[in-house]
Amino acid sequence: MKNSLLKKPLLILMLLIGSISYGQSVKGVVTDADGSLPGVSVTIQGTTSGAQTDFDGNYTIKASQGDVLVFSYLGYKTEVRTVGSETVINVTMTEDSTQLEEIVVIGYGTTTVKDATGSVASVRAEDFNKGMLLLLQNN
Repeated sequence: MKNSLLKKPLLILMLLIGSISYGQSVKGVVTDADGSLPGVSVTIQGTTSGAQTDFDGNYTIKASQGDVLVFSYLGYKTEVRTVGSETVINVTMTEDSTQLEEIVVIGYGTTTVKDATGSVASVRAEDFNKGMLLLLQNN
């Protein structure tokens, strides 16, 4: 009987310590002027912990009070929010055209124009349509 009474406070203490160290679940929606933003990177500053917004701009991440959430997305200003007692943090991102450089998609990744080595060609949607018309005419 005495042994089981000691176990209960110990169990409660372990549960409290576990919940403090794991933090809370913070969620929210990331949007811009046109609506939700899918694929926004949400990270805890100074760590490798992070999440990404889904198709509707929703995210969920485990964070503790005082953690700094960093929201980043190509072509948008990076937003920073400090986690307090709230469990919902919604963010509206603003465009930043100065961050955009011309990006080149290559067969095994992406690079910027200034770092590209070798030949680079530009292909537009119209070029695909011309090729399809020539293919259909030859058959």
